[in-house]
Amino acid sequence: MDFLKRIADLADFVILRALPVICGFMLVLMVVFIAYTVVMRTVFLNPPFWGDTLALFANVWMVFLGLIIAVRERSNIAMEALYQMIPARYGRLFRKLWALVFAGFGLLLLIKGHEAASRILGSYWELGNLPKSYPMMILPITGAGILVASLLSFVRPLDEEPHADEQEFP
Repeated sequence: MDFLKRIADLADFVILRALPVICGFMLVLMVVFIAYTVVMRTVFLNPPFWGDTLALFANVWMVFLGLIIAVRERSNIAMEALYQMIPARYGRLFRKLWALVFAGFGLLLLIKGHEAASRILGSYWELGNLPKSYPMMILPITGAGILVASLLSFVRPLDEEPHADEQEFP
């Protein structure tokens, strides 16, 4: 049991501490690639052919990795607003249900994303013939991350106690 707790702690550390740093780094890379491309295009009239592609990859990876964080933190604003309008007991029940739905989505994305990434042909000539399957690997990575995050959210919520403003109804 102690081993499972350590695994869960490690997964929480990766999702809640490391992924935000990686997403921030992706955002910085996006800004750098776009700024460099704009300066080269407008000032020097010689835009790099790889700048837009790398900015796009950084954007896509940032969004997909951010989805893992959002699933773990249960940051869906619309759903959380709904949970505030219903009794706390039912809100916890719906949170558990959504955690299971996200786990199913993560499993689907893991399996089908890997199939899609491994079947895509071709390469990006502007990136030194980088196989197109490499950037697409974000799909199974995100699927695995969502699966882990949703299972953690199901068995170990970040906020186990109801909020002070929530009332418990019989």
